[in-house]
Amino acid sequence: MCRLKIWIAGLVMLACTAPSAAQQADRPEMTHERYAAYLTLFNAADPDYADYYDRDIVFYHDPMFGVLRGREAILAFYRKLRGQLDEHVTARTVVIDQEQQIIAAELSTKLVAKVDGIKMPSGFLNKGDMIISEGTVYYAIKDGRITEIRSSISGGRKILASDVGK
Repeated sequence: MCRLKIWIAGLVMLACTAPSAAQQADRPEMTHERYAAYLTLFNAADPDYADYYDRDIVFYHDPMFGVLRGREAILAFYRKLRGQLDEHVTARTVVIDQEQQIIAAELSTKLVAKVDGIKMPSGFLNKGDMIISEGTVYYAIKDGRITEIRSSISGGRKILASDVGK
């Protein structure tokens, strides 16, 4: 009888320390499906893409744009950018390592200028000009959310609006 009480007490203790279903739902694991949903929202310029970010996310952007800290800083950056450019990101290869808490994604990004005179690292873009770049983005993840973003561009090309369709 004594063993049964200890065993039951142990189960009660385990039940009390294990995260509830609601807590687990708040911290879902990052999966390929969730990453694809994030990209879909991002490409649609739907601000809900930021729900996949940790509140204190850090985005190490290239030297021209600096370091963005926090969801609101990233949302503000893309609101401004999307006033000038259309952006579409396509994932080629995505590797998610839960143990190391990292995502490595080979991405292709297409930027199309909506207005003239947009300053970019590769020079100025005018309306209809586009940049297509290839690169790898590394994401740190924790509790199913992105906590850090770093990128590496391995190639890109600028296409002038006057050359489109040639």
